[in-house]
Amino acid sequence: MTSESDNILVIRYGALGDMIYCFQSFHEIRKAHPAAHITLLTAPAFVGFAKRMPWFDDVMADPHPPKHRIGEWWKLGRDLRALRPKRVYELHGKLRQSIMFWLMGGVFAQMLGKLEWSGAARFASHPRLWPPQPNTHFRDFLASQLRLAGVAAQQAASLDWLNAPVDTFQLPERYAVIIPGCTAGQNYKRWPADKYAAVARHLAGRGTPVIAIGTKADADAIDAVKQGAPDLIDLCGRSDLFQLAGILRRAVCIIGNDTGPMHMGAALGALTLALLSGSTDPVWSAPPVTNAQWLKHQPIADLPLDKVLLALESLVPHKA
Repeated sequence: MTSESDNILVIRYGALGDMIYCFQSFHEIRKAHPAAHITLLTAPAFVGFAKRMPWFDDVMADPHPPKHRIGEWWKLGRDLRALRPKRVYELHGKLRQSIMFWLMGGVFAQMLGKLEWSGAARFASHPRLWPPQPNTHFRDFLASQLRLAGVAAQQAASLDWLNAPVDTFQLPERYAVIIPGCTAGQNYKRWPADKYAAVARHLAGRGTPVIAIGTKADADAIDAVKQGAPDLIDLCGRSDLFQLAGILRRAVCIIGNDTGPMHMGAALGALTLALLSGSTDPVWSAPPVTNAQWLKHQPIADLPLDKVLLALESLVPHKA
């Protein structure tokens, strides 16, 4: 068993949406180890973001060495062993984390009482259930792993830390947000730009200006929407994650593809309509909150505009 003074290591990579769905698990781990020194191992892109989370004392970047670079793997293992974690919560479940298990001593460290491992690694002292139970959301799947490791359920984590002033953007008092982009290389998740433009015109006609958000990689998708909705407010690539959260918090509603900012907006409590392609299992990964709805269609390009507008009307009734 761990004590309050022990070092704890949490491992989680993934995209922004995956990270957001781990917030409750991070919160519960911190509650279970209130005085421990907790380090998060994550991808380099998320180090700055994670350092502002309230659950960790340190954040460590995994350089993600290729499998054939044995020296780099050995260095990573040495750096992880130097942390001397009494317990590891591995929330990613990939082969590379199983390699880390053995680099940190594996079964031998567990037998000597130097390591406890919660995760997918074979012979872990606290294995997760696999496969997931039917009709289980990813967030609940992580919760089941923590319960097996003795981590108690907690009330919903506060996300007050995930915010920033947005005065510099000179936003309208009332606005909607559209998210027409998606992860690079996953264009099959994109609802067409001309249909997003029609949504923007519809909302503008009801007196609600529309803002488009995304990374610089989404510029082409947003430019295509602007061709059909020239009054669109384009904030593509202009905000960091905390400013983005501030923008999403204040939105009347959000309409977006299956991508990180959509999941962020839903987690922050904004009324959210998620447009999902056939590749997404909504039971596993749609926003699991009452302020969000979702529509799924395969291919997503054929999702009818009228169906989206009807769902939007149900989500955000018109106010005279």
